Amino acid sequence: MTRATAASLAATRRRLDEPPAENVPGQLAVEVPAGEDKPPPCEYGRPRCHAQPARFYANGWFCVDHPAGRVAHPRTTP
Repeated sequence: MTRATAASLAATRRRLDEPPAENVPGQLAVEVPAGEDKPPPCEYGRPRCHAQPARFYANGWFCVDHPAGRVAHPRTTP
């Protein structure tokens, strides 16, 4: 490691050890309410099933009655 690299790394370490600034330009301190702990309702069908509780699968949230492997087919209009 060269002296320039070592000096650059030491300066970076010093900057990282400094406490953060109180006012960071471009950022706004906002109180964000905590999210709900319950999962979203079942996404099966049209209109949606909306059953609770639902588990997350790779293709969405589904209840016990609607397994994740079954796809909701779109309705056709006459």
